[in-house]
Amino acid sequence: MTVYILGGGPAGLALAQGLSDHGQDFALIERDSVLGGLAKTVSWDTIGDHDLGPHKIFSMNEDLNKRVNSLIAADQWIVRDKKATIFMGGQYLPYPPSPFALLHIYGPVTFLKMCMGFGLAKLFGWIKAPFAKSFEQDLSARVGFGLYNKLFRPIAEKLWGDPRNLDIKLSQGRVQIPSVFEIILGILGVKSNSTFEALEFSYPKGGLKTLWDAIFKNISSHGSILTCHAVQELTCDAQGNVKSIEVLDLTSNKAKTLILSDDDYVISSLPLALNARLLGDYLSDKAHDIAQNVVRLNDLVLVFLHIEADELTDNSWIFIPDPDIIFHRVSEQNSFDVSMVPSGSIVCCEVMSSPQRPLSDLPDDDLVASCLDDLEKLGLGRPKVNASKVTRLPKSYPVYQVGFESQLKELIGEFDTLPNFKTVGRQGAFNYIGTLDAMDIGFGAADWIADSQKDWKLERERTEHFQVLD
Repeated sequence: MTVYILGGGPAGLALAQGLSDHGQDFALIERDSVLGGLAKTVSWDTIGDHDLGPHKIFSMNEDLNKRVNSLIAADQWIVRDKKATIFMGGQYLPYPPSPFALLHIYGPVTFLKMCMGFGLAKLFGWIKAPFAKSFEQDLSARVGFGLYNKLFRPIAEKLWGDPRNLDIKLSQGRVQIPSVFEIILGILGVKSNSTFEALEFSYPKGGLKTLWDAIFKNISSHGSILTCHAVQELTCDAQGNVKSIEVLDLTSNKAKTLILSDDDYVISSLPLALNARLLGDYLSDKAHDIAQNVVRLNDLVLVFLHIEADELTDNSWIFIPDPDIIFHRVSEQNSFDVSMVPSGSIVCCEVMSSPQRPLSDLPDDDLVASCLDDLEKLGLGRPKVNASKVTRLPKSYPVYQVGFESQLKELIGEFDTLPNFKTVGRQGAFNYIGTLDAMDIGFGAADWIADSQKDWKLERERTEHFQVLD
């Protein structure tokens, strides 16, 4: 049996690693020349290396942490204290915002209203919680309308759109709230193990490519890896088994057909809409409609600046809810591994583009100019820029609309009826998750392949809800 893996991002690579651990043959197909997908490391001319935005390696799952940590030598890991801040109202707030910071920015009257709303939410929010369907209903019940309107509504609008139309799964997965005990410890300046944020994170020396290179080395003897190959079509038999994969070699521009045996599998981490297109008439019209209209993805634009200074900020990253600032987060590679940029620093400004806030079609020069102007508004000065570039990642960030989940399950359920075809990962399951969560899904799929007694439905359900700790 051969397992054909479509996509060489974190989920696909973890799947290949897991299959290799089980001694299982596989063939991994990736259209890019570099492995890692949305979490790859890029070489920028003679300037240095950088990832596609900030990627922390952290999970509350200790077994998963150990499994990933074991992929490279212990001395190849860097452990960083996470220091995140929020810029709003022209000032910086620590993350999570301390009561003193909120009092200073908003004044005693607004702060008192926030406290009263938060207290009432803690006392009575459980009454509203069972009826919450949207991002707004969920968070206002958890923190009160005062805090919600000041802290959470602006960033939701900037990233995804109207929070009244966003599903509760987005707020439940992306926004963790500290307990009263943790707030008190924060006031006292005591750092402790947190249930809602990562206080520190790991990072592989040399960037995420160090992790992907280690997996590549581990798996090469157990399977084939086809980079620069784009999947064009999947052909099925009458029972829905995938029997062939049409691929295009992007280097030679030649097409080839991979013929599957009766016991082969195809596991795809490609976007759901692409999977639907590849399968064509083997899926129902309704499935195609859901893939196009319910599985909504925003564009992400990354503006990279190579600056002369060695450091722009000492933060791991800064969140910016302010709609007048073009980017929603800023970070720099030196905050993760200073050795990756021999001279100066590489700054990354993340710009989300949505139908409500269309920015992806702006010319590169305009995006760079806007980012430089807005760095000044953040009080970071106007750094001397040696070089700049813009990387566009179309349809890369999930947007959960109210009520989407039942239709998504219907779509994925139809994929799952194909006997030898499964979809996994952030894109392949429309799951708004981090790098390690995507790897967890890949490892789990490999374990399922190796154990014929395991129920795929249970494995699918295990990976439907992850909490992302920022």
